[in-house]
Amino acid sequence: MFEFSSKTRHVLAALVCLGAITGGVVGGTVMTAPQQVQAAKKAKKTKKVKKAKKSKAKKTAKKTTKKKNQNIDVQFLGVNDIHGGLQTTGKLVMDQKTIEGAGTVARLGGYLDQAQTTFKQAHKNGVTVRVQAGDMVGASPANSALLDDGPTLAALQAMKIKVGVIGNHEFDHGLTQYGDLVNGQRPSTTGIKNPQQVQAINQYPFVKTGMQIVIANVTDKKTGEIPAGWKPYTIKKVTDPKTKASVKVGYIGILNTNLPGIAKNYNLLNEAQTIAKYDKILRAKGVKAIVVLGHTGAVTQNGKTTGDAVNDLTELNKIDPKNSVDLFFAGHSHQYANGRVNGVPVVQAGFQGRGYDNITAKLSTKTGDFVKKSIDAKVAPVFSLKDDPAATFTNDKAFNKITSIVADANKDVAPIINTEVGSTAGGKAISNDLSDNKESAAAYAVVDAQRTVANEEGHATDIAITSNDSIRSGMNVNENGKVTLGTLYDMQPYGNSQPIVELTGKDIVDLLNEQYTKSQLYFLEVSGLTYKYAPATSGDQLYTVSDVKTDKGEALVPTQKYKVLTNDYLSTGGDAYTAFTHGTIVDNAGQDIDLLASYLQNHSPIPVPELNRKVPVK
Repeated sequence: MFEFSSKTRHVLAALVCLGAITGGVVGGTVMTAPQQVQAAKKAKKTKKVKKAKKSKAKKTAKKTTKKKNQNIDVQFLGVNDIHGGLQTTGKLVMDQKTIEGAGTVARLGGYLDQAQTTFKQAHKNGVTVRVQAGDMVGASPANSALLDDGPTLAALQAMKIKVGVIGNHEFDHGLTQYGDLVNGQRPSTTGIKNPQQVQAINQYPFVKTGMQIVIANVTDKKTGEIPAGWKPYTIKKVTDPKTKASVKVGYIGILNTNLPGIAKNYNLLNEAQTIAKYDKILRAKGVKAIVVLGHTGAVTQNGKTTGDAVNDLTELNKIDPKNSVDLFFAGHSHQYANGRVNGVPVVQAGFQGRGYDNITAKLSTKTGDFVKKSIDAKVAPVFSLKDDPAATFTNDKAFNKITSIVADANKDVAPIINTEVGSTAGGKAISNDLSDNKESAAAYAVVDAQRTVANEEGHATDIAITSNDSIRSGMNVNENGKVTLGTLYDMQPYGNSQPIVELTGKDIVDLLNEQYTKSQLYFLEVSGLTYKYAPATSGDQLYTVSDVKTDKGEALVPTQKYKVLTNDYLSTGGDAYTAFTHGTIVDNAGQDIDLLASYLQNHSPIPVPELNRKVPVK
């Protein structure tokens, strides 16, 4: 076999390294010229592939980096405390501004759609989520209440409300039955005495709302489980429709724990501690954008926001300063609120569909959280057509669908509610609006009626007391100047029984003072009493009550016992009126609506009460 000399091999090796010969040696093998050409082509091709891969990797890395830094525009539209007020209108007090004639659920649906359209025009790929903060049903006017709130739930479906929490009035139906109603199941009519109402419910087309309920701080005392198969929280993705980038948002539901009597079969867990617990769980799952749906109250007055929702967030920040709660939708107190607690917006839009929450923000795909500086929170009124004549909503699907739902409901309950039961002096409606002294003429008509009829029927009663929250509308009259049974249902939709509680004079003064604490948002309406109140100088009191007298002009004796008629909710200490629990229930005067109907039937035309029972001292 031919071999190169040692010297020749060194020379050839050097030439190969320099690429200066037409042949080559690979692994000790001599390469011919054609083989070297082929090898060179292969090497060139490999180099191109590597270069292409490197370029693609750079592009992918650049694209990935861009995706991680993407912000998704998101809008949250919120409602609270609708209470079946399909056609109800009234005042919406927005701190220093008052909107008259606000409301109706159909117009609410129209304004929600309008707000979403406006958002979409500004943010082409923006995503809208609609939520509710409790008390959608219960304490409802007749056209919803007599149909077990089926029309209201149908309206929520039309408004595309997707996530919500229970309020205290969802207990009115029983939580299991309310869960069934949300899922479109027909309710039981057991216990309903009116055959017309039974027939109306059995024929009503209940709908599946598509709304998910979350409630974290309510558990069954027997089982320890959250009722009705509900969950404490839910996680929903907000996805950009163009890029498909998404961010997970967690929703935690909580309920105000001050519900003595109503929730006797349930454990009500501390609100702030519960939020902290599930906020931590959500963060462990990689969810950093967190929304609280809280049926717990707030109010903004003179630019300052206070209330239980504020207290909950303040306590939460003490428990876990690193919590990731970003938004708080409040409810329960029926007030306007738009403030911040440590940067977290707290919003509440009155009640009965008189306003709505509109929060816009950006979600970062890089952090998985809200871009804090991007959060813009507003509460907007639902104007009447008179005040916003351009907002006809003629072509709006939600408005037209809800209008049809309401019309059908009115037709279904008409035989029940159109019965005339009495009249008012001069055929005038009696307003339920609160005066500056927190007095309501309609509420006074109710407590006067209750005290009068209770005594006529042998239930000894010195005083009657209710809260403004217990009276849900004015005493309206029909075209004949008459008050109908439907009006009475609108005024008192709870179906409360009226226990008579024996209290001392001191207990009654304590009770009156409880309405003037800094955290109290409801006010007492009285019959058989007058009193004065003056600004408090210290403590938790805003005002202090004095000079309490009976309607005979006699000073209340601290040690003497008086019989006070009230409703079953307040008698157990509801709405923080704990002084009622110091007394003893000694009798029961019957159902609220029966007492009012009897009063109108036997005393019409009834007078319009004067607003002179609470006298401010300046």
